[in-house]
Amino acid sequence: MSSEIKKEELLINDDGEEEKQRFELSRILRFALVSSFILLNITFSADVGVIASSKFKLQKDLNFNDKEFATFNSITSTGRILGTFIYMGLLTRDNRKLLTSICLLASCCLFFSFLFTSHKLVLFGVRFLLGLSRNFFQIYVPVYVDQFGVKPLKTIMISISNITSPLGRALGFAIGTALGEDRWRYSFSVVGLILLSLAVLIILSPPRYFSAGATFIGYYTKGSNNENGRLVKNKEENKRYGDSVFEVGEIKMKKKGGLDLKDLLEILKNPTFMFSTFTRASVSFIFDISHLFIKDYVQKGLGETNQILLLSYYSLASGIGPSVGGAIGGLIITKVGGYEHKNSCKMISIFSVLTFITTFFLCFTDRLITFCISLFAFYATAYMFYPIITGYAVNSLSAKQKGTGYSFTILICTVCGNFPGPLYYGIINDKYKATNPRLAWRCSIFYYIVGFTLLQFACYYRYRDLAKKEEEDKKNDEEEMKVIDTPKANN
Repeated sequence: MSSEIKKEELLINDDGEEEKQRFELSRILRFALVSSFILLNITFSADVGVIASSKFKLQKDLNFNDKEFATFNSITSTGRILGTFIYMGLLTRDNRKLLTSICLLASCCLFFSFLFTSHKLVLFGVRFLLGLSRNFFQIYVPVYVDQFGVKPLKTIMISISNITSPLGRALGFAIGTALGEDRWRYSFSVVGLILLSLAVLIILSPPRYFSAGATFIGYYTKGSNNENGRLVKNKEENKRYGDSVFEVGEIKMKKKGGLDLKDLLEILKNPTFMFSTFTRASVSFIFDISHLFIKDYVQKGLGETNQILLLSYYSLASGIGPSVGGAIGGLIITKVGGYEHKNSCKMISIFSVLTFITTFFLCFTDRLITFCISLFAFYATAYMFYPIITGYAVNSLSAKQKGTGYSFTILICTVCGNFPGPLYYGIINDKYKATNPRLAWRCSIFYYIVGFTLLQFACYYRYRDLAKKEEEDKKNDEEEMKVIDTPKANN
């Protein structure tokens, strides 16, 4: 037998069943950790919903004027921008579990701090630090899902990980509404308790499940007529042997160095990554102003003043819409092979066209029922493709580049989307809301047109790269089969 084949063999002998059980337990733990990280991201976004549900009482209790309240809302973006630069370097090192634990426990303390102070500068500092710590999870969770996600569910998981903001806002709104405006301090504490409960599994998990150098090994097969099992690259290769197969959960550890200038230039020259990043920024711009315009637009543009109905609109649009869209989009992309398959590019283009159409219905409707349907359709269709382009951005980078690359994505989304969005809306709406309350929202749609165009370029380059990779894999499989068949022929 050739040396090439011996390198691929994994001896199991009498311990084979124990090895299989160990691998399956590893797979279960990976799934549990990925799920916990997604729930963390949902909870981190709940503070926005708490503030929205208790706006008037919170502003009155803290004696905020409109300018101070706007600063209280937007100062988290400043923390996120700073965090992006900090985590760019830190995420290339093997200290991810330590970073995760520190950011998580610090955030719990910060949410509890609302119980003990009303000092404006202290609360501004708390919000700034929350933005700083939350930014770590915004960057790390998609990277973690792409690296450790269980293969058949990875596309669905990456979709869910990118609808955490609207789900979190809906969760916070529900907590704030359930406890009432007068108890907004306790609403923040409930968010802290949820984070603390999720921290247990993450802190107690082995460090190897956070390693920057951990890689997915492949598939392990034990043939019915073979004494030894064999490590193979994929299920397609395994079909040629007719062996049973299960996913390996063992983690291979590697040492990774920091990024150098060459790596950074490679990230910036990666067209799939860059177009996907700026597409996310334009869509983030729209998402961030959408929750601001709902109340003004419905009350002044449509003449609706019923607060119960407003709560229904908000929950429907920002919670159910993205959830439904993310689930449907994730299932469809999984059916066509996942976001690592070239067929996903065609579906993403179709989803973006549907979103493009719904934006115009949303801009020019005069009927309340049409507005609700259009708003739901806008969020649902947008979240069909929005999570997948995150997968495109992360997956187009090498393992060494993922942490820094996605940090750059968050930076661009914050600077070009999350930060200017509310400011733009406030400037336009203050000037024209009395005469034309729809103008700010209508103008913002043109920003989405830019994102729509960039997305088509991202899909084109992603399709090209995946088609090239598919050809290379096919050639490698053919060469491996020749190597495997040669000893058989000699025997």
